[in-house]
Amino acid sequence: MPELPKLLLKAFRSLSEKEQETVMTELLGGGSLGDLITPPPLGLETGGPWQSVPVRLSSEQHERLKQWCQANGFTMAVVLRGLVARFLDDQAGRRTRPPATGTQPA
Repeated sequence: MPELPKLLLKAFRSLSEKEQETVMTELLGGGSLGDLITPPPLGLETGGPWQSVPVRLSSEQHERLKQWCQANGFTMAVVLRGLVARFLDDQAGRRTRPPATGTQPA
């Protein structure tokens, strides 16, 4: 593992449990960690049942995500859902300019 991630993990682990929760809440997009860990109820209030999205990660990305999740007590699904939610919320806030026309690369 490169030096910077080691130092960041060491610093993170030196925080109190409350401070760690604050950091994780900010990194995963606000709300409380309980909101991120507990999935919303399935049904009409969420627009229907969960949908699966196949995602391909490089072997390196997968291993890094797996190791981080194991070290921090999260599932990969929870982290990915939190990141997607944060991305979509950020994009919704940037809708001050018209969307680009044409096709976007996949």
